Amino acid sequence: MKAHANRLTDTIDAPSRLEVEKLCYALIADDPQEGHRIIESVYQDGASLDAIYLNYLAEAATVLGEWWDTDFVSFFEVSIGTSRIYSILRGLSHLFQGDIKAQVKTAVFATIPDETHILGVRMAADLFAKEGWEIDLIVGKTHDELVEQISRSSCRIIGLSAGGKHSAAALARLVIALRISNPAAAIFLSGQITSKAKDVIEVMGLDGVVSDIPSALELANDIWDRSTTQ
Repeated sequence: MKAHANRLTDTIDAPSRLEVEKLCYALIADDPQEGHRIIESVYQDGASLDAIYLNYLAEAATVLGEWWDTDFVSFFEVSIGTSRIYSILRGLSHLFQGDIKAQVKTAVFATIPDETHILGVRMAADLFAKEGWEIDLIVGKTHDELVEQISRSSCRIIGLSAGGKHSAAALARLVIALRISNPAAAIFLSGQITSKAKDVIEVMGLDGVVSDIPSALELANDIWDRSTTQ
């Protein structure tokens, strides 16, 4: 029976493309609660929070982006779907408590100036919190505001998120400023820029580049462990 239960959990945690597309249609439906009901249903059926974030909501955001790129849906519909994903995330946030008995690991997560795609970094902050991390999430700030706010932090880890290659100049400027203001902090990067501007990123001297949240968590834990043993 236990093996059967594990198989069911594995299945619910790994939705098919068709199931993700069904969620996308629900997220842009006339009924604003249709997407919420799907997520509530899979959660009640045993889906893990990690799977809901990464395999359902993050994948749905990706598919909506693909649909927009091919003119299958309008920008308005994508905006509606994205706003409903944020609403679902807010509804789930109380479930991310972390382990209060463990040593608190801290980090700053920030999007670069003028970055509009913040869903990924928001999900990362929630999933890190679930693993016991205390994350200071900073979005929507100018270059000077970011540097000033982060400079006041004693965090050993700074996670930056950036979109496509168009963000490279702003990213490079920010990395240089943070190296000056927070010289002891490790800086790692995530976001679409990691696959679209590899040649530019290589010369920035970052402490790590990750393509997904599990990789970011593994890297951050490794950086934290090394910094606490030095």
